[in-house]
Amino acid sequence: MGATAPALPVINITADVTNANVSSTITWTVSITGLTASQFLQAYDLNLIASCDEHSTATSFTDALTPIVNPTPGTPTGASIFGVSGGQSTILNPLGTLFGDVALGSFTTHWEGRGTLSYSLEDGGILSAPVIRIRTGSDFGPVAYEGLPTVNSDEVLVLGGTDCIPAPHTAALLALGAIPFTRRRRKLT
Repeated sequence: MGATAPALPVINITADVTNANVSSTITWTVSITGLTASQFLQAYDLNLIASCDEHSTATSFTDALTPIVNPTPGTPTGASIFGVSGGQSTILNPLGTLFGDVALGSFTTHWEGRGTLSYSLEDGGILSAPVIRIRTGSDFGPVAYEGLPTVNSDEVLVLGGTDCIPAPHTAALLALGAIPFTRRRRKLT
């Protein structure tokens, strides 16, 4: 029997628009690609982190997989959603398991700010899977991938309203990047 091909998954977060006006509702779809026909997404556990949370609200995540394993729609905080999780089981739902590339689900954001909105992912910390787990064949098949995959997010330019300041975690990273360039003063004795 040959070796199992590793999965090279990519999470795609796509928007229904590329430009929007203030007070627009944007629908986002989260999908996974890079799986073979014999591979399936067994579990996902993620936080959807918005590039800007200010002046915006998101809805809970609506799952497209009809998951059997621990479905959690997450908790919206601004435009971000924390604790989205679920999965599929070839044992509990043998005819309903979707193999290969699939849509995980969708959510919407209502945005009142001005700027660019996009998303990144991080581990949701709910399941024992770090972000995603891909298996081959069945629940007992070999793990083809486990971890944080490549993430591609659309960017939506929103016009009008108040300028959006990057989310706190983004601002903190920008500030940390500037630390090596700060001036040090020596005390002369």
